Amino acid sequence: MRSPYTRHRDRLLLCLPLAACAVACTDSASVPTLSKGEPAVFRVGERSPDKSEAGAAGAPGPPLSRRSADWDSLVLCRNSRIVFKDEEKTQADRRMTPRLRQRLQRLAELVQRRWPDVQLRVTEAWDEQREHGRISLHYEGRAADVTTSDMDPNKLGALAQLCVQAGMDWVFFEDRTHVHVSVRK
Repeated sequence: MRSPYTRHRDRLLLCLPLAACAVACTDSASVPTLSKGEPAVFRVGERSPDKSEAGAAGAPGPPLSRRSADWDSLVLCRNSRIVFKDEEKTQADRRMTPRLRQRLQRLAELVQRRWPDVQLRVTEAWDEQREHGRISLHYEGRAADVTTSDMDPNKLGALAQLCVQAGMDWVFFEDRTHVHVSVRK
């Protein structure tokens, strides 16, 4: 009998485009790595790892503002493979920690490999307007809400798995509009 890992890996490979499958089947560095019991495609409400966000990415610290002493710790993400919603028109959605930027850039590559005509879309990263409740990793630039540029809700389960592959410390398929991701400091 095949192990759960093998079954999950095979299910994920079935979801990949043919060209990506050929690479994944021949290049061991490209083979999707799934933890035992981790879903190949997430369902709404699933998260990885299966623990609280604070347990996986660390407890939220004080919110950053443009006048904070730690403001300089945030970087701009100008990757052309990523579409930013930027409804505030302040580039706040492009502001994040270097670790989150690195993971989002890797995710953008995986998205384009999976769906060549689609880009990663960030609807929220650093949130200076405090729209995420009393405490949130968005206030430190350590969290992002992501979807695809075509806003197809049917892609979100696979997108969540790509977030895991991109090295996000916590991935939560929050609802049918987006996937929430976060990283450690």
